[in-house]
Amino acid sequence: MRFGEAVLLADANVPGGWLLEVDGVPQSYVHPDDPEYLEFAYVQLIADVVELSAPTGEPLTVLHLGGGGCTLPRYVAHTRPGSTQLVIEADDLLVELVRRELGTTGFRLKVGDARTSLAGLRPASSDLVISDVFAGAQLPVDCTTLEYVEQVRALLRPAGTYIANLADGPPLQFVRGQVATVLAAFPHVVLLADPAVLRGRRFGNVVLAGSDRPFDAAALARRAARAAGRARVVLDDEARAFAGGAHPVTDRDAAQAPLPPIALFARRAGSGP
Repeated sequence: MRFGEAVLLADANVPGGWLLEVDGVPQSYVHPDDPEYLEFAYVQLIADVVELSAPTGEPLTVLHLGGGGCTLPRYVAHTRPGSTQLVIEADDLLVELVRRELGTTGFRLKVGDARTSLAGLRPASSDLVISDVFAGAQLPVDCTTLEYVEQVRALLRPAGTYIANLADGPPLQFVRGQVATVLAAFPHVVLLADPAVLRGRRFGNVVLAGSDRPFDAAALARRAARAAGRARVVLDDEARAFAGGAHPVTDRDAAQAPLPPIALFARRAGSGP
């Protein structure tokens, strides 16, 4: 396994559910028979942004950077039949495992590096680009910079949306830099996360999205309230205030993303990387 040892674990409490772990780190939760079952809270939040990106049920063209068990591609294929989806996953052996054990109905799964693959894709061709790129428990440095976000932006159609899964803990310096980075590329930005994470009380996932089109704050708040932990929605001016004095991260000055505390992975359900 290129990035570690991948294991699929059957969920003893939910028949048909599978947890994908790489070197003991939860990467994905997949329920092939019920693609709308989203175990991880951050995946629910990404799905909330997806659902508000276009009218319900309308097919979408989606690029997924980072695949894991391909939970979100399965969700989109199920909720929006006829969607065109490409998933790029760097770990070739993980791709083989997913194809063999879970299938790829409704999307194409390709082996490739997230950042370097962008140059070969057609500009202005995607409604959504979802970046969920982790090497083990850490976000690769080259997927945290303004140059990366600008490459992603070039792939979006007008009013398209970029969505990223991040992870950080107190004092949230990394996430603040990522907010400043996305604000440098898009006029409208939203964060969604457990309030305790955004208050800097614990390590956790933060969903960050950017678009040329305003986000529907009220609709997002209604949907996010149904996610585990009743997520907080931080939009536009509030997001700018959250970023504070952080500067956009560039290829020249990017630092390693934070690693989560080991104790975080003591529990498997309801938590992403």
